[in-house]
Amino acid sequence: MKRTTIALSAAAALLMGGCGNSTKEAKVITEAPAAKHAEAAPAPTPAPVAAPSKVPTGKAVPRAKAPEAPTPAPAAAKAPQAAPIPVLSKFYEVFSDGAQIAPKDGKPLLLVFGQPADPYTQKLQADVTENSELAKAITDTMTPVYINAAAQKRHKFLHNGDLMDVDTKTLVSIYHLDATPTLIFMDDKSQSIFMVPGYMPPKQFEVTLQFVKEGTWKGKDRKNGEVYHALKSYYEAHGIQVGKAKK
Repeated sequence: MKRTTIALSAAAALLMGGCGNSTKEAKVITEAPAAKHAEAAPAPTPAPVAAPSKVPTGKAVPRAKAPEAPTPAPAAAKAPQAAPIPVLSKFYEVFSDGAQIAPKDGKPLLLVFGQPADPYTQKLQADVTENSELAKAITDTMTPVYINAAAQKRHKFLHNGDLMDVDTKTLVSIYHLDATPTLIFMDDKSQSIFMVPGYMPPKQFEVTLQFVKEGTWKGKDRKNGEVYHALKSYYEAHGIQVGKAKK
């Protein structure tokens, strides 16, 4: 199995405690393994044919008894249906599908990278579809875009005024992603403000959106961790406990 593995920055790791145990609440991005050619099964050895038995001359051959019809087996019980997956039609009423990645109406951009089979991506999608307040906060504050990190699609990405044609693998590489879900909060020029790896609970999600909306991050250095420290302080002021940055 092939995997993309690039270490997350220490600044991003600062917020991982608020997302639970991120090593457990995220799934590694993988590529499907190449199909293997099945080996041909060896031909079965034919069973030996039994020699016909001799029948004594002048004696009647006893008539073989017809076999009784087998009793039909009872009908198998119907297998239970799998647990329902989040209603993605409702999810895509909030998030666009990533074909066009660009801020709209002057709102900052939110990129969420996930995978269909990832239980934590499904958990986040369920939060959005089942929590109307969270869904409204997302659409009121951000331009939300969802990208399936396991797919290979083309994207029109408006970045700092330039329209780029990129594929999914390139986006995953640009943002050094190795697990899903990952949330990247950007400004209205599609420049990254900060990113949060791993599943984000609804309360933390709403507080993070409020942090972006209030513009507390503006004027902070995005490269040396200043924005992350400001966000950490904002979390603590709003009752969200996060872990300490790793040295």
